[in-house]
Amino acid sequence: MLSLTPPKLPLPGPAPRPYAALPLLWAAVVLVLTLTPSDEMPRTPVWELLSFDTAAHAGVFFVLAGLSWFSLHRQRRWPRLAAHAGAVALAGSLLFGALIEVLQMTMNLGRHGEWSDLLSDGLGAALAVGLAAAWAARNVRRSPVAAITGLLLAFAALLPAPAHAQNKMRAKRTIKALASPKMHGRGYVLQGEHLAAAYLRQRLQQLKLEPLAPDYTQPFTLDVNTFPRGVAASIRAEGGGKGWGWPTGTACIAAPNSAAGNVKARLLLLDTLVFSQAAVRARYLRTPWPQRVLLLRAADAARLAKFPVLRERLNTAAAWITVVPKLTASLADEQAPQPRVEVLASKVPLWLDKAIFGDTATNAPKGRTVWATVRVGAQLQRNYQTQNLAAVVRGTARTDSFLVVSAHYDHLGMMGPHVYFPGANDNASGVALLLELAAHYAKPENRPAYSVVFLLFGAEEAGLVGSEYFVKHPLVPLKRIKFLMNLDLLGTGEKGATVVNGRVFEGAYHRLTVLNDAHHYLPNLAARGRAANSDHFPFSEAGVPAFFLYTRGGSAAYHDVNDKPKALSLVGFNGAYGLVRDFLNELGAAPAQR
Repeated sequence: MLSLTPPKLPLPGPAPRPYAALPLLWAAVVLVLTLTPSDEMPRTPVWELLSFDTAAHAGVFFVLAGLSWFSLHRQRRWPRLAAHAGAVALAGSLLFGALIEVLQMTMNLGRHGEWSDLLSDGLGAALAVGLAAAWAARNVRRSPVAAITGLLLAFAALLPAPAHAQNKMRAKRTIKALASPKMHGRGYVLQGEHLAAAYLRQRLQQLKLEPLAPDYTQPFTLDVNTFPRGVAASIRAEGGGKGWGWPTGTACIAAPNSAAGNVKARLLLLDTLVFSQAAVRARYLRTPWPQRVLLLRAADAARLAKFPVLRERLNTAAAWITVVPKLTASLADEQAPQPRVEVLASKVPLWLDKAIFGDTATNAPKGRTVWATVRVGAQLQRNYQTQNLAAVVRGTARTDSFLVVSAHYDHLGMMGPHVYFPGANDNASGVALLLELAAHYAKPENRPAYSVVFLLFGAEEAGLVGSEYFVKHPLVPLKRIKFLMNLDLLGTGEKGATVVNGRVFEGAYHRLTVLNDAHHYLPNLAARGRAANSDHFPFSEAGVPAFFLYTRGGSAAYHDVNDKPKALSLVGFNGAYGLVRDFLNELGAAPAQR
């Protein structure tokens, strides 16, 4: 019989739970970690094929994008949003990543915000979205737990196995610590270099390296000119005319050999005609220089060496102001007869020329007399005690054969109570790389066949004093050193690296280039000849094969107040680490074959 009752249709089931709390909770965890000061963060593990920092960014955003896609794809309230869950999850993850970088750049938490991290964030998020889309296309019904687990396992399978390599995040913390105001420029005012040495001793102890001297310390003394009190220079036209002052650090610094003094006297420019016309030179020789402040260009100061009589007369001036194209501080072990400052050429006012020479455009007569004030708080320290630091990882096969990694930890210190030279690239970066290599060889599984020595030199900026002292008083026999690799200025790398002594030890340099070509560690390598520009020099002069490696490109800050951690790209840091490690391993630092 035909039934007139309509058939029963299945009732729609409940909408699947979107689990929206999962991505929100994960985002909250990431924000908490982002706002945690760097000093309170745990030490990160060390990975081989890529830095932990890169993997962490990719991993965090893989999970965030995966959870976001999962939640958006399951919700039914906004069908169009569910249909484009992948694009929305990817865009949202990138915006969230940008927010994190802005917070790290603007908040004073000791964290390094870098826009390059967005690349890692994007790769992790794109991988999650791609895998999620592939999973959805299979149209296989799975439980929520299985789906989330599948995404996490897929990402974990693509990560490299943890091993022992440089930790870029830890290296950044090292550079930041050494270049911080608390270290006072790692110089000889307020015991800055002693504070840096204490920090580095602690790091060596944490790595459980064997000291080569008591408490890792090889003491020595030096004479060094310091500037514990203020440095200032200004000029003013007579009769209430225009005035001009040069801010310390950014427009004015003390000359390295400046004496202490507070001088106000008439300013007199050194005319370049003194080098070509005897009459002009005679006029300058008659000038009452003890009542004058000498103004001269750096290039003209160098030319005075060919005119010793004139130079001797100018040395009686009340003060010197030297105009330089770039402020580049340095150290000296003696003092000139008067206070001397260097001012930046771009900061010299245009009215000064008119005041001295008149307006050449209108043929106006010379202006008013210009008075200068120069104040320098200098102190020549005699027999200042500082130190080298020395540690070793003993070899398992050839304990009496040594490979050496060196870097200087000192810098230029302070000029007065408020201006300091951070020295992030020179040479907190080299110290950071040395410590990463030390961390590698200190691991039991990386114990070298040959002994590897780690030397942290003091007083390099004062004229290679620490390394020269070590060569004269070696803690290991110099004849037993197979090779020394000196690390200095390693905070950039956009244009590759230079190897000083590469043209001297051509065979060793060839090995470096072969390794670099094989692994693409750095964009290129360039060889230089013999040069006394870092701590490798006393060793190579004593017959020890030695290289000095430094990176090129990026920040141009050097021996100035702008050499800060935020100026360093560290583009070549990972590559320099891999190159030096492989080079040392080929020379005998690889674990002995069993």
